[in-house]
Amino acid sequence: MKKIICLLLCALMAVSLPITLVGCGTPREELLKLYMPGDYIDEDIFEEFEKWYKEETGKNVSVEIETFAAVEDIQRDVEDAKTDYDLLCPSDYMVEYLISKQLVQEIDKTVIDVEADGLFREEYLDSAREYDSELKYSVPYMYGTLGIVYDITKTNGQKLTSWEALFGDAYTGHRSVKKSVRDAYAAACIYNARNDADSVASLSGDAQKQKIQSIFEDTTDMTIANAKTVLQRLKNDSGTVWDTDDVKFEMAANDSNVAVALMWSCDAGYVMNDYEDADGVDREGNRNLWYIVPDEGGNVYIDNFVISKYAENIEAANYFLKFLCRTDIAVKNSKYAGCISPVADAYDELYEGYMTDEEGMFDGTAEGWKEMFIETMFPSVETLNRCGIMKDFGDRKTAVGRMWSDIV
Repeated sequence: MKKIICLLLCALMAVSLPITLVGCGTPREELLKLYMPGDYIDEDIFEEFEKWYKEETGKNVSVEIETFAAVEDIQRDVEDAKTDYDLLCPSDYMVEYLISKQLVQEIDKTVIDVEADGLFREEYLDSAREYDSELKYSVPYMYGTLGIVYDITKTNGQKLTSWEALFGDAYTGHRSVKKSVRDAYAAACIYNARNDADSVASLSGDAQKQKIQSIFEDTTDMTIANAKTVLQRLKNDSGTVWDTDDVKFEMAANDSNVAVALMWSCDAGYVMNDYEDADGVDREGNRNLWYIVPDEGGNVYIDNFVISKYAENIEAANYFLKFLCRTDIAVKNSKYAGCISPVADAYDELYEGYMTDEEGMFDGTAEGWKEMFIETMFPSVETLNRCGIMKDFGDRKTAVGRMWSDIV
């Protein structure tokens, strides 16, 4: 009965008032709607933002979050359904796509200026310019790399350096690949370019960066066919695990035959450190796991916030972006999500925390493990030089998708 009365009241108010209502009584202009991956932001910051926004503008706002399972869901829910989310959280290649389709609005630089001196680390802004050339539409949120995680107890103590560990024969029956067309395709293409005369491993500096980026932008028929050949070999290995999100927990718990896995650095770092498993149980991190961006190259990904074309609370959206770039808030979100923020001061604070090791995370670990872990979370310029940015496939999306459907 209460629900029926509430609905009737809402209907009456909608007739008499020139505002959009959400639920019963919340004007749309007082609601900030986020659309992003799950477990990727500390929701405790919402109340703090609401108070801060009131102090900054004199206006009320409440934050509402909806989550998606895959970045591609943004196309369906925003481009097709025109859902009125205010802020979206797409990855780099999706930002490029949304800009090309005019589905995002420019950031208000009087509120938050991405290019302001020292706000973000410059190396990540350099990467961001690959998909948002003038940094007009996106605000970087978290970053990481794509590479290989391996259990050193299952590699007989051998430290890995090459994609050969994943695509060669040494670990047949004991490997895992992300069930993601972009990640698997990129890794296969990098592996196939390992013997080029101007291979990534043979270069340095700008030449190296240009070479790895050219690999990410190559979607010719021959390149797709060669990637398919490599991935088909993995498919023919009945022991290959095609993973969504389970392998990291299984490897961490030593409950898997997988020795080598294609994985994002944030997932690798999450289970190397003490972590919360899929059931919400606190677990001790597995210090036998190691992570590398192979010598032949890898991927640096940047997740961002953008303002949707169909946003209805643009002012609050811009202020929320500014709020996310506060050092204390960026640190909170980094610790919650298990990733590292490219906000310069937050990055420095997090880095110092790992270096001083106040919590004793590195006590008793093997020689070189601390350095490896810190490199995983805070990749050096040398590592970033051999990491490309994923691009929108454009009119080649169908060709790459067809290849992938034949594999999985």
